[in-house]
Amino acid sequence: MKQFLKNNYTYMLIALWAVACFVFFQYFYPYHFAFKEQNQLFLLHKGYWFSYLEHPYWLARVTGDFFTQFYYYLYAGAILLTLAILILGDLTRRALEGIRVPRHLAFWLAMLVMTLEAVFHFDIRYHLSSTVLKIMVAATVYFSVCLWRRWKPLMAVPPLLFVAACLPWRSLYPREMSEYTNTMSLGRLTAPDFMLERYLAVDNEYDRGNYDEVIRLVEESDSQPDAMLFFYNLAQAQKGHLPDNLMKYPSKNQLGTFYSIGPDTPSLIIRSMNELYWALGDMTFAERAAMMANVFSEDNRNVRMIKRLAEVNIVSCDTLAAKKYQRILEKTWCRRKWSWFAWGKKKYEEKRQYLNTSDTIQAGDNAYPIMARLLESNPKNSIALHYLLCSDLLLKDMDVFKRDYDRYCVEKNNIPGNKLYQEALCIYLAGTDAPQEDWDKYISSRDVMKRFAEYNSRRGDKRFRDTYWYYFDTHK
Repeated sequence: MKQFLKNNYTYMLIALWAVACFVFFQYFYPYHFAFKEQNQLFLLHKGYWFSYLEHPYWLARVTGDFFTQFYYYLYAGAILLTLAILILGDLTRRALEGIRVPRHLAFWLAMLVMTLEAVFHFDIRYHLSSTVLKIMVAATVYFSVCLWRRWKPLMAVPPLLFVAACLPWRSLYPREMSEYTNTMSLGRLTAPDFMLERYLAVDNEYDRGNYDEVIRLVEESDSQPDAMLFFYNLAQAQKGHLPDNLMKYPSKNQLGTFYSIGPDTPSLIIRSMNELYWALGDMTFAERAAMMANVFSEDNRNVRMIKRLAEVNIVSCDTLAAKKYQRILEKTWCRRKWSWFAWGKKKYEEKRQYLNTSDTIQAGDNAYPIMARLLESNPKNSIALHYLLCSDLLLKDMDVFKRDYDRYCVEKNNIPGNKLYQEALCIYLAGTDAPQEDWDKYISSRDVMKRFAEYNSRRGDKRFRDTYWYYFDTHK
């Protein structure tokens, strides 16, 4: 047994390393793969492939992008990355042995290269194309060494000089990308970004319609930044529970209704805004936000945004525009099946009834008039209603809240029985010295009245931090 282990320990170490690499990226870091797959667009069309020739370093880039599209499938990302790093390690070992590096030293150096390459992939800006680059470099070294050792006339040409002559072949190596991704570097040492991974998990689970999973991920997180609360509230709104959970993690920007897309807007927010407008039902601004996200993506290509643009035009019944985006998706490997069966889906027919029937032209992307017009078009648009009222409450604008509550709830005979709105109305009524008949009209819950009296006797008490009164008094 000892002799077997002595003769085969290198294979066992490699196998353990491969399993560890696969397990980590598949079960602890999988959503980085989803982001990289969505943030590109690879078409199975020769004209698209030839477009890579317009850029330097096209060969590694087109190879890396081709395999990156398969990150769409479960397990594919971890498998492809693990195999690529194993190939890099094997070529590195062979090249080192070819230049007379002792076998054991070559093995451990190759293991170091593999480990460093895996660490480089902790960075979301580091793409598979960079690993392909290094595989090509290692292969060039290895084959140059083989040629040098095989043909005696070349013995006088040091293999490293031969490799140096190969390095300027710009057609082999990927070009540098935009400032946002800048993936085509040698890589940088960085720790795993589990907070970003948690955000990407929330983003992708929401995109898949797994709202319960979105809520679980956020509630189990050690912190709840606004970018995660954005999807948390969208998931709660889809389930009809937004007002009941708004005060769990109170933050002014948690709804996203106060964001404005511009040159200084964080890229993750730009990618997310289309989800807000899509949920509200405004296809014009959903289309605009998706286009903006596409513009700010790597090489202005984002397959998830192309799909959203197709969905927007399907709902809007713009057949020509929808088919344009569908034809693009038909040329992809992983998204083409969706494009074949998109028309006639029930969720798009349901979304169509919430379309804005009034003028959609406005100077800015202020969400308030967007939500107001959607409610004028369809008062039953509950997501737009709750987002409008909750936005008023986060701003602590009680006059506007009362006006909107009367206009879209009382006058439309669509009064929601949420505790949050009852608590907010208590503040307005108390602040305006409203008569008892107004209290009887607006406050239907005796429990709310009782707690309001208790809160007034100890304002700011943390025992009431689940109430709107506490938020109104303590949050700036």
